[in-house]
Amino acid sequence: MTEVDGRKPDPPDVGSADAVMYCVPCGNVAASSFCKDCHEYLCSSCTSFHEKLGITKNHPLLKGPQFPSIHPTRQKQTSESFEKCDDHQQEEIKFFCKKHKALCCVACSVMMHEQCKKDYIPDIAQGYKTGVEYSKLQSDIQDLDQLGIQCQADIDRCLKEVDALNWDEVDKLRKYKTRIIEYLNEREKELIAEMQQLRDRDTSLLQDIQARLNTWQSDLSDARAKLQSHQQSSYKLFITAKRTQTLVDQLTEALNDMQQQTRYQRYGIVKDAEMEKILTDKTGIATIRTVTEMAKIGIKLANGLT
Repeated sequence: MTEVDGRKPDPPDVGSADAVMYCVPCGNVAASSFCKDCHEYLCSSCTSFHEKLGITKNHPLLKGPQFPSIHPTRQKQTSESFEKCDDHQQEEIKFFCKKHKALCCVACSVMMHEQCKKDYIPDIAQGYKTGVEYSKLQSDIQDLDQLGIQCQADIDRCLKEVDALNWDEVDKLRKYKTRIIEYLNEREKELIAEMQQLRDRDTSLLQDIQARLNTWQSDLSDARAKLQSHQQSSYKLFITAKRTQTLVDQLTEALNDMQQQTRYQRYGIVKDAEMEKILTDKTGIATIRTVTEMAKIGIKLANGLT
């Protein structure tokens, strides 16, 4: 392979007769060895470092006549051939740890999966598409999609039930409130009627006393007038005076009795203790209580896929 206009031509495809393999870590330096454990081509500098590093010094390296000019997997070893590692952005995902079911780059293999058995992805990826595992994955995806559709249907149903439940309970509360108001109105009428009866009875009693007092005052006025008219006749004055005295004695006794009768029934509202407690209680009248457990949605999904 020769330079053209001072530029190195692109390396030939891996597997061609005149292929020049390049160091994977360096990228543009010709490789001089191949690590069977890492499945990577290494330049002379990387080979030396590989042989000295504690975790890789025992890796078998293919050099000289054993140096493979064609990659064992016949896959291109360019940076585009592999996905970048999520944890080590400069490294490429090349291994799979069965124990932890983890995708690994070289750094992951050394730092977190050194003692684990790892498979080289280009090796195990051959035929994966037609294998049982990939077929089961496709089936699981389809099952999961169906469960998602069922779960959505359950959610839609529950949303309607939640809305209906709310309006049912609101309707019950308003009917209950109406019953309470009707009861209070009826009880108010009964108490007002009872107080009016007391008022009417006392009013009637006092009016009767007042009528008798008016009669007695009229009789007393008449007696006074008669006494005045008989001032010139001692005989008539004497008789009238005696009759008037009897009337005065009777009226005096009647007035004393009247004073004892001039009373009325005092009354007042006595508030119901239980109602007072309800009125001062923030949870009075009614409370909200959960009567059933939360509806379960997507039961099959919770059980997992088999």
